[in-house]
Amino acid sequence: MKICAVSAYPPTLAGIADYGAHLAHHLARDPRVERVTVLADTVPGARPVERDGGVDVHRVWTRDSTGTGVRLLRAVQSLRPDVVWLNLGITMFGTRLSGAAGGLLAPLWLRALGYRTVVTLHELPALTDLSALGLRSRPHRMTLSLVPQVMLRTNLVVVTLDRYRRFLMERHRARNVAHIAHGAYDEPQVAEEPAQETVLVFGTFGPHKDPGVVADAVSRLRQKRPTLRLLVAGGDHPRYPGYMADCRRRNGLNGSWVGYVAAEQLGALFAQATVVVVPPRASTGSSGVIYRAMSHGRAVLASDLHDYRGLAEDENLELAWFPPGNPAVLADALDALLDDRARRQHAVHHNLDAMRRLGPSHTVDAYLTQFAEIQMRSGVGVSSSALEPALERGGAR
Repeated sequence: MKICAVSAYPPTLAGIADYGAHLAHHLARDPRVERVTVLADTVPGARPVERDGGVDVHRVWTRDSTGTGVRLLRAVQSLRPDVVWLNLGITMFGTRLSGAAGGLLAPLWLRALGYRTVVTLHELPALTDLSALGLRSRPHRMTLSLVPQVMLRTNLVVVTLDRYRRFLMERHRARNVAHIAHGAYDEPQVAEEPAQETVLVFGTFGPHKDPGVVADAVSRLRQKRPTLRLLVAGGDHPRYPGYMADCRRRNGLNGSWVGYVAAEQLGALFAQATVVVVPPRASTGSSGVIYRAMSHGRAVLASDLHDYRGLAEDENLELAWFPPGNPAVLADALDALLDDRARRQHAVHHNLDAMRRLGPSHTVDAYLTQFAEIQMRSGVGVSSSALEPALERGGAR
């Protein structure tokens, strides 16, 4: 099977990019897959074509570019894949409507032209706090509200939360929706807790994912726990360049912030943590950070958001909770969790069992099963000549 994936891709710092790279690499290792090619975003310093972990990466589209849709169609035509898989966040192609629209419409065009097309939709606008994500304008909200309807015209929409599947089936009467859990990035890798109590915040940051609330809570706790340490690892969310520079100034994080941590160094990072705090005020679907923390044997204290509650219910996970954006209550919840090692260890062992069930092989099997079923139902794919008129029209505009 030849798979073409469309995704943001590292060194882009975003959960969508991490998920896309993780799944592409594991798909490429599977003997049922002949080739995986990722049509990725252009990134300063990244080569336009490269081979990465058995995956061919072609950087053919740019955030907020009006030509993204046509570039994707032309690239898919040149590859002639058996399946096109789009790993999609609602702002992956940009936040300017003129630039993002082509990318968001590409799945519809590909399906109309006969390509077997699968979309993993990580966010549902109707179930997302768009204002908290900085998407407040009426045109933004109206356009994004149409995204699920467009994606449901493809062969299959995959969601990583079952509440999303239920919503699409009930609201849109959809039948081409599958729930595939986000899953663990790697097999469990567990280290003993560190000697010094340490709180870790990890991710890509912006106003909706502000590590400052954790810094505030840790500061309050230091009256009782003077040696409590804070680590903040990660970088700016793509929508908010420069955010962490301001956050470090506001919260005095220079001694706590360790910056971006490469995937191969994450084991050492999580080994330094006693508890991992996941503090967003608004969620964008499932959480790769929660999965990473659990895979590395760490207790998780998370914002009490519908998506995270749904994740815990879907996969029978044991998390601790606090009200989003409330540093005083977070301090109390963190204090209680740090005081109770038995509670932490119970959660760790419970969640490690789940991570073994939800390892990379499980995720790959789930996707390849769906891809194979689509191949069987759809028969022969599109001919290369079928795409030419559409490309000529797209290039003329």
